[in-house]
Amino acid sequence: MKISAMKISTKLAAGLLILMSATLAQTGLAEDLTVKDGVFTAEQVASGQQVYDAQCKTCHNMRFYRDTLRSWNNQPLLYLWENIMGTMPADNPGSLMFEEYTDVIAYILSENGFPAGDLKLDPDNGMDSIKILSP
Repeated sequence: MKISAMKISTKLAAGLLILMSATLAQTGLAEDLTVKDGVFTAEQVASGQQVYDAQCKTCHNMRFYRDTLRSWNNQPLLYLWENIMGTMPADNPGSLMFEEYTDVIAYILSENGFPAGDLKLDPDNGMDSIKILSP
């Protein structure tokens, strides 16, 4: 039995397409999410408020973050997380736990009108595919 090169190419392309789709679905990149899509939990907001009150509030009010979110419009949320982690608190950048930085971002988003949901915000799992929107 002789199989044509065209049939092999077609089957190979179809197999590759299925594999790529499955990979994208597993990594969460197949879906374009924004901060309007409930990408953090209410628990993260509550925890973030505690960290914000203790570490951020004396220097930054929520208006500061509204303007910050506007300047990061359409950028991946991970970029903002990395920026905050690398520069804050000003007297000891990077001193908080990763989860604390993440929870503060959830609190900031919530305070700027973005909804909590069932997804847990996680810098190691898809935060690079979540787009920031202006409040």
